[in-house]
Amino acid sequence: MARITSRWLLWRLPALVACAAGILFAAGFWLALRGTLGDPIGEPPPAPAPPAPISRKSGQRLLLVLGDSLARGTGDENGGGFALDTLEAWKKRGPAQLVNLGVNGAESADVLAVAEKPNVKSLAASADAILLSAGGNDLSHAVTRDVSGSPVEAAARIEKARIAYAANVGKILAGLREANAKCPIALIGLYNPFGGAGPEGSLVRAVLLEWTGSAERAALAFADVRVVPTFDLFDGRPDRLAADRFHPNGKGYALIAERILQVLPDN
Repeated sequence: MARITSRWLLWRLPALVACAAGILFAAGFWLALRGTLGDPIGEPPPAPAPPAPISRKSGQRLLLVLGDSLARGTGDENGGGFALDTLEAWKKRGPAQLVNLGVNGAESADVLAVAEKPNVKSLAASADAILLSAGGNDLSHAVTRDVSGSPVEAAARIEKARIAYAANVGKILAGLREANAKCPIALIGLYNPFGGAGPEGSLVRAVLLEWTGSAERAALAFADVRVVPTFDLFDGRPDRLAADRFHPNGKGYALIAERILQVLPDN
């Protein structure tokens, strides 16, 4: 009996405590954000129109961008976002062009569906660098999908979304690497637009960092994939957010572009 009790204390009890902590952790995150994110998200975003065939001049480099509203540049007063900022930096060193397939409201599953299209794979095969942004909508949609549910139900939903997000990131990267084994890929990390102090703010930060950590672990399976840290750029910095207090403004996107250029090879 003593041996059984000891084994239970050493293995089962810590596992149960960890599970309970995880539920409380996600539930606290849900409670912290349920009044911040506004109305629940509606229908999934439409798929983008197939990109037109591109014509590249000799020596012209191609920057391919996939992802969500951050990839699209939503919130930038000039409409460019980090994609255009990165392209402009490239152009200072030679001819370059941009193909941006970002979609407002896209979750990682939507980005995966775009990345799997034959014409997108063809673009990826000839890209000189690929920028990928996904995950923010997976998390915010999981929080807002059913605000009438219980915290425990929300916790399970958020954890399920995190697992699906990490799996989708892995599939997207696998497909891109299959199409192009050499070009660098920059995966944009998640950030905290909500701010907040005290225990609730700490929960929000911790959950977002865990989601970014999940993406980083998925990226480790592939060569030359760099995760671009953005968390510190926006934490407690509302002056870097757009009027919707969710997307970056022009200044925020410019800072993300600086980070992208730091992790990409010298272009």
